[in-house]
Amino acid sequence: RILVVDDLPEVARAIARMLSNHDAATETDPRRAIARIIDGEPFDIVLVDLDMPYMTGRQLSDALIEAKLERPPIVLIMSGSENVASLFATGRAVLIKPFDGSELRELVSVMLHDDTVHEHHHPDA
Repeated sequence: RILVVDDLPEVARAIARMLSNHDAATETDPRRAIARIIDGEPFDIVLVDLDMPYMTGRQLSDALIEAKLERPPIVLIMSGSENVASLFATGRAVLIKPFDGSELRELVSVMLHDDTVHEHHHPDA
């Protein structure tokens, strides 16, 4: 399952549509997204916009790290700004906007099947 977090609902929906081959949910408030994840809603990947009111994608990513979840989702930050070098420097996955559906699907499938990302794979019971 994938959670798409973007403060623009139409953008979140467009990205979720690109991922129609996955179970994709959308959330426009990053704080609510964090609450859903910490409350135990299972997501494999969280696609989050970098520039949002209230909270940046990076802050959302940090909050999930601090939560020390048993199965933290992979956070993929989307940014349309030029200043992504600082994000790359933190070792975070960054997707540069605009991107197309095939790029996104390819990246997601790589992330879902990359065993170095999830050392402990729990098959769904």
